[in-house]
Amino acid sequence: MTKLEVEIIEFFKSSTGLKNINLDTNIASEECEIFDLDAEDLMESFFKKYNIDYSDFVIDKYFIYPDYSWKTLIFFRPFFKKEKYPIKPVLTIPRSSKSKF
Repeated sequence: MTKLEVEIIEFFKSSTGLKNINLDTNIASEECEIFDLDAEDLMESFFKKYNIDYSDFVIDKYFIYPDYSWKTLIFFRPFFKKEKYPIKPVLTIPRSSKSKF
């Protein structure tokens, strides 16, 4: 693992509070619980810190945006079945040798 890869892992650990992040972790998965505005802030910070052009990055392609419509807010979601979100592409930490950013 390169110094840059270690630095990026540490960035995501400190920014998210998650401890079990490695190069293969899908940071956009539902298990990481990084949704909508938090995801936008996280990725914007990442792109700015590492001076990455993110003009072609479509955040909602990877991260989940829960339904905040009045219909879902009125009903108590815990009493109903768990919300099923569509499957999204995996977003892992780029390896410096294969980086597409």
